[in-house]
Amino acid sequence: MKTGTHINNQLHRITNFRNAVLLLITIAAFSCDSKTTEPVDDYNYFPLEAGRYSVYQVREETYSTSQKDPVIKAWQEKDEVIRVETSEGISTYTFSRSTRNTAADYWQKVKEFTVQKYPDKILTNIDNRTYFSMAFPVDANLEWNGNSYNDLDEENYHYQNISQPASIDAQSFAKTLTIEERRDTSIINKYIGVKQYALGVGLISDDQTALELCQSENCIGSGKIESGMHKIRKIIEYGSK
Repeated sequence: MKTGTHINNQLHRITNFRNAVLLLITIAAFSCDSKTTEPVDDYNYFPLEAGRYSVYQVREETYSTSQKDPVIKAWQEKDEVIRVETSEGISTYTFSRSTRNTAADYWQKVKEFTVQKYPDKILTNIDNRTYFSMAFPVDANLEWNGNSYNDLDEENYHYQNISQPASIDAQSFAKTLTIEERRDTSIINKYIGVKQYALGVGLISDDQTALELCQSENCIGSGKIESGMHKIRKIIEYGSK
């Protein structure tokens, strides 16, 4: 009887010890997650301030039925916030866009465009057309019409790969998100628009495709390009003055 009681007491102590260890492990794991998980300011995926600039390497391929190979052009673009105005709580940021052929050339200003920051959205007005660039709060289930503020056909923008790391050539970014603006593909055409933004940086890549594919009987479905363009911008430098 005494032996049975002794064994039961030992088992009870072992069980208590095991439960205590499991509790400590759970607390430690929760504490670790609490320390490493930091809240993200969604607006910081599109940071806006006077003097902020980004430089992009641009490559454009233009296809036409009259030429066997595409015409390829390459240049650099710089977008810089040169002015900020606030009215009724809404800030308007004026950007200057400059271009140059290579890093050895001087920048030449080609246009200005504006970005407006609202509590629930970012609107970009470029070439007299306004685009609904980003919606807040950032959510994988959120969709919005990027052409709500212009006369173009409806395009349902949506988020992908939120808070994921990404690399643009030699540059690495810890938290990024992707906005798929358009994906219309068939055996006769290919229209795709995808932008990628990095936290604390803004736009890091912009990939736009608008291609008409061969529709004649002998090549339809082959994917042969008849006309159109493919243009991609990749960030190479960014900062604030």
